[in-house]
Amino acid sequence: MQAELTLKGITKEEALEVKDRMTLLEAETGKTYTVKEINTDDDDMNSFLFRLGCYEGEPITLVSKKKNSCIVVIKDGRYNLDELLSEAIIV
Repeated sequence: MQAELTLKGITKEEALEVKDRMTLLEAETGKTYTVKEINTDDDDMNSFLFRLGCYEGEPITLVSKKKNSCIVVIKDGRYNLDELLSEAIIV
């Protein structure tokens, strides 16, 4: 197995790290996660999420989700995030 992973250009540790990462839309409702990364190149989106208190290392609770959006709690504030924002937040 290790040889297969190395041939694909990733180590076993990198494969496990990728497995542990998911977007908010993939996360389970009712759980609190830690934001691992904000995956966007859009400066406006980055600054918007930062103003909400959503940045690397901060806890975020997924209250509910629908197909294209989710409701989260960040620092005692409750927000509805659209699909684009939800997919940019890696937990």
